[in-house]
Amino acid sequence: MLKRTPSKPPRPDPEERILAAAIELFAAEGYASVAVPEVAARASVGLGTLYQRFPSKEALGNAVFRRCKRAWAAATLDIWPEGEPPETQFRVYWERLCAFAEKHRDMALYNERNPIGHAYDAESLALREELDRRSEAVLRDWVKTGTVADLPLEVMAGLIHGSFQRILELPVPTRQRRKLMDETGRAVWRALAKSD
Repeated sequence: MLKRTPSKPPRPDPEERILAAAIELFAAEGYASVAVPEVAARASVGLGTLYQRFPSKEALGNAVFRRCKRAWAAATLDIWPEGEPPETQFRVYWERLCAFAEKHRDMALYNERNPIGHAYDAESLALREELDRRSEAVLRDWVKTGTVADLPLEVMAGLIHGSFQRILELPVPTRQRRKLMDETGRAVWRALAKSD
């Protein structure tokens, strides 16, 4: 009787490996600090293979930006709890943000650190403007209800994402980070909520 050797799962295609490697490196070191050969080596592809798919470092940077921002939007904004009070919406958003970071840590770090060191191409610029518009509309709606302090949008976003980034970057075990994230979410909401 012949023994069957277990088949190995297929390797992701080179483009997926390149994007995963670039996301990991850009999140850790920033776009400007990473050389294209480092990305190719991390992805286990030749430079020629990388440049066939991404003709320049800027093209790769834009592809990473779009991949990370679209994944974040799909995980947090795309199914929005319309009609719920701001506190419920915030808690849903915060929970989704934490879940996204647990599942896609490199993407979350990339998004929070915002390590853009290149010009946006037209597609990336349109995506950034759309996501900014959607995020700002949520914050404006919260203020209109009278339950959230009328702070500049940049301050509100800074309270939410600055706090999230700080805890995300801590070198602590996952369970401890989750507990800190829960406590941080409650503190951020108290900072945003209008005091009576």
